[in-house]
Amino acid sequence: MPRLLAFGVRRIDADARSVYLADVRRRQAAAAAAGAHFWVFEHDSKSGRFVEFMEAASEAALRDFMAGAGYEGASLALWREVQGG
Repeated sequence: MPRLLAFGVRRIDADARSVYLADVRRRQAAAAAAGAHFWVFEHDSKSGRFVEFMEAASEAALRDFMAGAGYEGASLALWREVQGG
């Protein structure tokens, strides 16, 4: 079964950075509990600009994680894994 991926971009002010990074750790644990993965990358030259990637083996697992991580109702597109020929 193909895996699914969703991603979103967040801009975090410097004064909210420590709270955001603590929440990232909480969401990584929530992803693992839901059978999903969660990665966060910060732009190399634009501090405070983050890309969050969420990935799972099923749509249900991905949506469960997204709902628990504050993405419930968000209009994030799901990307389905394809196999190259």
